[in-house]
Amino acid sequence: MIPDEEDIYTLEVIARISGVDADTILHYQELGFIRPLQDSANRYDDEALLTLRRIEHLRETCEVNETGLRLILELMADLERLRSAVNQKW
Repeated sequence: MIPDEEDIYTLEVIARISGVDADTILHYQELGFIRPLQDSANRYDDEALLTLRRIEHLRETCEVNETGLRLILELMADLERLRSAVNQKW
């Protein structure tokens, strides 16, 4: 699915919306936690924003480190793939 124009955020906008500093967002991007849109290194969609909010929630409320974040994000992605596979069968 191609996001609508209104669903695309620049690095500055996603930083402002999420309250996460732009350098931290770029660090998360380098770690592979969030992904920019394919056409640009500094434009993000709603999925990236949601993931960023999840990361910050886990860090702030659960004090999860980067290793834990990687594991949790991988498990969440696996869960979504399984849900999608089950939904396709029904």
